Amino acid sequence: MTSVEARVAELTAVDVAQQLGAALVYLAVAVAVLGQAPRDRRTQVFCALGVTNAAAFIVTSAAWFMGVKNPMQMNRLTLGLSLAALGLGGVLLFHFSQVFPKRRPWIRGSGIQLPVAYALIPIIVVTLTRLWPADPAQLTAFFVLLLLVFGFPLMVLLGFVLPVGAVLSLARSYREATDTPVTPDPRPVLAAILLSQIAGGVLAILFAPILGVVAPDSLSLKIVTTTIWGLSLLTPLAFAAGVWKYKLLEIDPDGEPVREATLPD
Repeated sequence: MTSVEARVAELTAVDVAQQLGAALVYLAVAVAVLGQAPRDRRTQVFCALGVTNAAAFIVTSAAWFMGVKNPMQMNRLTLGLSLAALGLGGVLLFHFSQVFPKRRPWIRGSGIQLPVAYALIPIIVVTLTRLWPADPAQLTAFFVLLLLVFGFPLMVLLGFVLPVGAVLSLARSYREATDTPVTPDPRPVLAAILLSQIAGGVLAILFAPILGVVAPDSLSLKIVTTTIWGLSLLTPLAFAAGVWKYKLLEIDPDGEPVREATLPD
């Protein structure tokens, strides 16, 4: 086992059950909302988000049932496809924040930026995963160059730029709905999605990794990971509530923006 594999916790039956549960929730909501409004850009983007997230969860769970307890020990191509699905999920979440509950200023002038991201991210992720050496001693100058040119910018994009951009966009949509009340009111749904993304992200980035090192088998870690899982389900469930309870698809998806912007808004 390489040092990278050793630092990745092995999946348990509880982890797999949670992943399969999340996949089921995402798929159910994705298919249902698309059936409700198949031509609405908001349901189309969310359906893609749900299918992509579910695919990543299912691939990892399927590997576990085949005896692969550590995700880093999966077949390189399978691992690459799973990571690519997670990467696309990050782009789709940002895309969703730009069209829900209506289109944001940034996406109106974004041109081909999102299509390029959708096309390049899977290629870069799968390529780097396939070329990643099993032993750090086998690193070549060419691979290090690929990491610097493609890998590092992609990690910054997926790990910071897009998540922060999505949260800021959702928060600004919430603020605008407060400043200029509309009917139906999207604020309850936006608040739930923001809670899901902010609280879940903080726990996943700050607390879970630390507990995984200092107390890998503790009850505290199990509580944190279960809380992260529960918060992650808030996003699809909140959108489902937005479609059927709050009737948010009645909001004009192309409503005029409050102001123009050159950065994600």
